[in-house]
Amino acid sequence: MPQFPHEEVAFESGINVRFTIYNSNNDYIPEHWHRSMEVIYIYEGSMELIEGQRVLLLHAGDYHVVNSAAVHATRTTTPSRVLLLQIPYAFLIGAIPEYESIRFLFSRRDSSVDAQIQEILTSMGDLYTKKPQSYTLRFSGLLYDFLYILMTHYKVTVDNTSRIQSQKNLHRLEPVIQYIQSHYTEAISLENAASLAHLNPEYFCRFFRRNMGTTLTSYINSVRLTHVCKDLKDTDLNISEILDRHGVTNYKLFLRTFKQVYGCAPRDFRKQ
Repeated sequence: MPQFPHEEVAFESGINVRFTIYNSNNDYIPEHWHRSMEVIYIYEGSMELIEGQRVLLLHAGDYHVVNSAAVHATRTTTPSRVLLLQIPYAFLIGAIPEYESIRFLFSRRDSSVDAQIQEILTSMGDLYTKKPQSYTLRFSGLLYDFLYILMTHYKVTVDNTSRIQSQKNLHRLEPVIQYIQSHYTEAISLENAASLAHLNPEYFCRFFRRNMGTTLTSYINSVRLTHVCKDLKDTDLNISEILDRHGVTNYKLFLRTFKQVYGCAPRDFRKQ
């Protein structure tokens, strides 16, 4: 599964992408981004995907393409089986020289085209699972077919000025996000976070929300949430100890956030 905030995707020898099929149940990955293009296909169950102010609910048979450097978060809302394809930026530029100036948008979906894409993704999944002799040749062919269909039907040209500015903004936030990942168990002040981005606190609040799609406090709580949930699943520690362990001091606020994300209290989550 992808990790946050920004990652360089390590590809597998022979297929030149990251490809995996995994089971997930009530797993939440806070806002993150990567230079790779990410493709999600739902075999079973459902997944909530958040991109900026847009929330998509993907069900079995649905797919979604997350463009390079697009900030997004995901949460599985039921026991789910998910196909994840991440195509590294270097591969994309090699295959599509104009990739820097394009993105793929799906505001107008074509059902017949989507059926082709779904067939390609499931065929890739079958090949990857069974790994017949020389499967990498067929897998590579399907990968290029997939990109060809996206280029033919869902390509849009983007404004280079806004694209470059967005990349600069995310680059500026990288030390902030990395610091939160390393120090989430501690009290992280607005002033401290703003200083890492070399911005004044008042402007930083707007800057963070505009680029991450969430507030600084919500993001910090989301990071803590992922660690709390892991301990709820994997340990027998009592809930108060888990919250203390991961830097939660405002129990009331955190429990409200937990219920908003998972639809239940930590005690009930653990029983599932």
